[in-house]
Amino acid sequence: MNIVDKKQKIIQVLQSSNDEELIEEVFEMLHPEEAMENIDVSKLSTELQNKIARAMDDYKNGRFITHDQMKQKIVQWLTT
Repeated sequence: MNIVDKKQKIIQVLQSSNDEELIEEVFEMLHPEEAMENIDVSKLSTELQNKIARAMDDYKNGRFITHDQMKQKIVQWLTT
């Protein structure tokens, strides 16, 4: 199955689905920043709330590396 076929199949499944959990998961994958902003952290300690706020700021400003980039770094560390 090529990429165009996969995209069409995904679109068909989403359009015909009433599974709210599936739709929420796909949305969160496509828009992680919005999903994170909707999490209620008010019951957490102030210290943890501050850490989460800093992490969100880092993410929004591009100060992060992807999982694949981290895997590459680990391979470099282990082979040098």
